[in-house]
Amino acid sequence: MILITGANGQTGRAIINALLPKGERIRAFVFRAQQVEEIKSLGEMEVVVGNMMDQKAVDEALSGISTVYHICSAVNPDEVAIGEMIINAARKAKVEHFVYHSVLHSVLQDMPHHQKKLMVEELLVNSGIPYTIIQPAVFMQNILESWKSLTQKSIFQQKFFTTPETRMCLLDLQDLAEAVSIILTSPAYKGATYELCGPENLSLSDMIATMEQHFGREIIVETPQDEMYAAQLKKFGLGDYKVNTLLKMFKHYNEHGFVGNPNVLTWILGRKPNNFSSFILRTIQSKR
Repeated sequence: MILITGANGQTGRAIINALLPKGERIRAFVFRAQQVEEIKSLGEMEVVVGNMMDQKAVDEALSGISTVYHICSAVNPDEVAIGEMIINAARKAKVEHFVYHSVLHSVLQDMPHHQKKLMVEELLVNSGIPYTIIQPAVFMQNILESWKSLTQKSIFQQKFFTTPETRMCLLDLQDLAEAVSIILTSPAYKGATYELCGPENLSLSDMIATMEQHFGREIIVETPQDEMYAAQLKKFGLGDYKVNTLLKMFKHYNEHGFVGNPNVLTWILGRKPNNFSSFILRTIQSKR
């Protein structure tokens, strides 16, 4: 049986959708009881509810599990403690394969969430558990936060780009999910770390040109200042750690870009990964 932690987030749900057609037995670990019916709507699976900071809940979630895909919630200040707890529980449960959802270029230490993910990677490598580490690029799906503004006002609201030189590697979440479903169901991928990247390192002008092609109209870019962005995040209930971490992340991306190479993902999928144009077109068609 495969355990997916953080199962009701966009990544967990995408991976479950990729695993279900393979006939795999799945246990989803969610945080709130009200998420149970929502996650069960995807298909047949077990669902357990609990806090990943609760050792008893973690131990129960790992009982009878052979394979784990561990996703911690985004920019979680407790990621290292959670990772250590789940890795220790996996060792006690004699898990045969532990796959950790990290981040592309976790070695970049000026971003706090990269620091924490690198520390969890080290814990996992040293645990003695057969492991795989997944280091995904930024998801194309992140631009969907601006989709309403794009479709209704032709405005793309974003924080990733402030200079023409900035380039980003974007990864289609569907490709990530397909690759993970392959990794979780084959022993051939144990003992390795994989950078999973889309096929393009895009500039903002590249993205706007693609959007304008598919929308058939001019797209205007809005980039909020840090103070305005921080206020928006706090309005949604994010605390100081998460707000400051996200601001440091965007500062790094803007100064250095965030680029990668698609060869590993191409090898795992057996095909070229989806590009940004195909993602935009698919999204437009799905929302008609």
